[in-house]
Amino acid sequence: MTEEHSDRIVARLEALASPVRLAIFRLLVEHEPEGLFSGQIAERIGQLHNGVSFHLKVLQHADLVIVHREGRFQRYRAQMPVVRSLVAYLTENCCRGTQSCTIPDESESSAAATASAAPPR
Repeated sequence: MTEEHSDRIVARLEALASPVRLAIFRLLVEHEPEGLFSGQIAERIGQLHNGVSFHLKVLQHADLVIVHREGRFQRYRAQMPVVRSLVAYLTENCCRGTQSCTIPDESESSAAATASAAPPR
């Protein structure tokens, strides 16, 4: 992997590290392929429009969302090919490359975390 590719992945993960941006991004993924206008996004996540605009710019700069002007409004959509590429990168070595990992339910992960945190006897 090139350093440039690694930098893009880190930038995308950093963009998603904000709770507000993560909420915006997840909302846009839910509304694929039509997307949402910025005012709709602000209303649905309970944030002020100007703050949402800032977060959308960060997501756009990280190539996680794309914007299309429709008259005087801007429609935002998740960049699904970029998202799929990011998920593929994060999981490419999953289960030693078998891609057969299952998602444990929360009780299994909590029990495993508790067991691993217990001091040895």
